[in-house]
Amino acid sequence: MTLRNVLFGARRAQTGQSLVEFAVSSVVLLLLVGGLVDIGRSIYVSEALSNAAREGARHGAWFDAAGRSHPYLYDAEIKAAVDSELATISLPASVLKNPTTTCPNPTDGNGVHNPPYGSAAYPPTANQPWLYICYNNTPGLDFTSPATNQGQLDVNVIVLYTYGPLTPLVRSQFGVFQVAANQHMTVQGN
Repeated sequence: MTLRNVLFGARRAQTGQSLVEFAVSSVVLLLLVGGLVDIGRSIYVSEALSNAAREGARHGAWFDAAGRSHPYLYDAEIKAAVDSELATISLPASVLKNPTTTCPNPTDGNGVHNPPYGSAAYPPTANQPWLYICYNNTPGLDFTSPATNQGQLDVNVIVLYTYGPLTPLVRSQFGVFQVAANQHMTVQGN
């Protein structure tokens, strides 16, 4: 056997070893990349939900000084503003969960309906936003007109979302995540 044949056989063995090492390490690399994609996407969705809640509350709190009215302080108007923001990142329209009933109850006992909320307040299926609009942090109170709501009026827009990861391994290991966005604003001009 010549030296050339020995070197050629050694290179072929190294090539096979490199292929096996790459196959084993690529699994770990793919898991890392998939996890990073899911983390980035969840942050992106969380920011979009915060923007939607903020825009809905800002829209509802706007006061028309010339007309001395609140032209957008109605559930349908606030929902339209929230849905417009959700559509910018291709999320489905929200489902208004409390058109005339209560706000979701927080699990930590605070009285202003801020997160955290119980699991029952979140959508049971992934990637569907639920919307709660609360007035004066009072369960069951719905805004009808400025004349019936004397004094300070608060609007609290809550968008709850169940985030489903894209990567199957992340979903199987961790399941879905509950994301809450809450914006509380004082309505001016009452």
